[in-house]
Amino acid sequence: MYLQAGAEPLSSTRGKKHESDLNGAIAALHSAFNDADRISTDVDDLHNRGFSAWSYHPAAPPSVVVWPRSVDECVQIVRIASRYGCAIVPFAGGTSLENHFSALPPEQARREGITVKPTISVDFELMSDVLDFHEEDGDVQVQPGLKWEDLNEWLKGQGSNLYWPVDPGPGAAFGGMLSTGGSGTNAVRFGTMKGDYVLNVTVVLPNGEVITTRPRTRKFATSPDMTKLFLGAEGTLGLIVAATLRLAPRLPTTVGRASFKTVEEACGAVREMLSQGVGVQCIELLDDSMIRCVNQAERSNGSAMSADLPERPTLFIKFMGTPAHTNEDERLATDIVRRFGAGGLEVARDPEECERLWRARKVALWSAMEYRENISRKTKDGTVSFSPDSDQAAREREELGPVRCWTTDCCVPLGQLSEMVKRVKKDIEQAGILGPLVGHSGDGNVHALLLFRDKDKDEFERVKSVASRMVAHAQSLGGTASGEHGVGLGKRQYLERELGSGTVDLLRLLKRTIDPENIFNPGKLYPPENQSNPL
Repeated sequence: MYLQAGAEPLSSTRGKKHESDLNGAIAALHSAFNDADRISTDVDDLHNRGFSAWSYHPAAPPSVVVWPRSVDECVQIVRIASRYGCAIVPFAGGTSLENHFSALPPEQARREGITVKPTISVDFELMSDVLDFHEEDGDVQVQPGLKWEDLNEWLKGQGSNLYWPVDPGPGAAFGGMLSTGGSGTNAVRFGTMKGDYVLNVTVVLPNGEVITTRPRTRKFATSPDMTKLFLGAEGTLGLIVAATLRLAPRLPTTVGRASFKTVEEACGAVREMLSQGVGVQCIELLDDSMIRCVNQAERSNGSAMSADLPERPTLFIKFMGTPAHTNEDERLATDIVRRFGAGGLEVARDPEECERLWRARKVALWSAMEYRENISRKTKDGTVSFSPDSDQAAREREELGPVRCWTTDCCVPLGQLSEMVKRVKKDIEQAGILGPLVGHSGDGNVHALLLFRDKDKDEFERVKSVASRMVAHAQSLGGTASGEHGVGLGKRQYLERELGSGTVDLLRLLKRTIDPENIFNPGKLYPPENQSNPL
């Protein structure tokens, strides 16, 4: 097998071609399932599996939605899709941000030379069970529709001291978490969905074959780990229908918080804590703009924070371990933050106090949106300013609609984190938008919450430009276009610049080899072969 740049495009099909026949596919699905309630062409069902209120890239609804209950039914769906010339797009929690689960818009497919096909959305809502639990081995097998929070509640119900530690946003299900390589606040300690906490996956391949990628042992040295091939593949190589996950012990947690004069000082403290081996479970950075949003929202709501926080870059830290371990970690962290200019480290050990101290991090997104909802944006002589004029904000809301948030992420090496934050903040200020920053600072991951009114085209275009420049900054600093949200339709154009043409050609070759008919999630992840490099 030879790697050739510019070999057959993904739009070509080296397997047997089938003319698209949506009606034939739907009839075959009804015959196979014998359950009309699990096959839908209802407009609302299609819309809800094609569009997201949190994504702003081109999107389209699927042609039909199917709810399988078993692996065998998934195999039947794949074979029907192949026979009747349809595409397959998996759907789990529906929380992804880069249009992973929408159908490829026909006009975009034509522009990129991809065959336009009817799309079957495979919704895993009815495949959301725990299949097996080996407490003595510390692992669990789950279906793709199970949400990570529900797994942890199930484990509590079993009386187990084990839990699943990788924590994306609320509502995320394992199918999407595995397919996007997601992570969350705990990644600094437990890694991502591409790490060692995923032992294996069971996959239905495009030819209908079912494989399990490796044994569920902690160690494995008898072949390359094929599990990694499907983690982060965004549903383009097959349907993940089960996964075996390694669990972690649930240990006592304490919370610390420290404010700094500058981002450089905060990031310096993070690097020092990690290099000194402080046992952090997570270490989050909120910039001054984000703290301002939280303070205002908390004042408006009269909620749990007892006083305003200093409007400075602030670290929120969780320590995990036995009391002896966390006491020592807190002592080390206190010394470090003081050396980097903080007045000290406020620490909470009681669960209620931990919740109060962590609250600003927990409510960051909603606080930012509420803050923007209640301020006015004005432009005069080309200069944009914001003012706390609630009456004018109400008039703007009437004219331009509610506030929406473009949430995007990039990741850089730890030593470049403060430079990344400075560059993005400068872009936000120059663009005249509101965009507080939240960072998983222990692994260099920066999230920007870029806010705009729904019908304000000027504000939206400014947001879009900042999101694109953020990727350029990350890549110029040796980083990546996304640390955990993935690529989908939204970030394909940045991959060649980040990975190089050789790696991108290899990705395309894998796709053509495993899925020669381009059935699975066409148009996602892989850069269009006729694109020009952005920026």
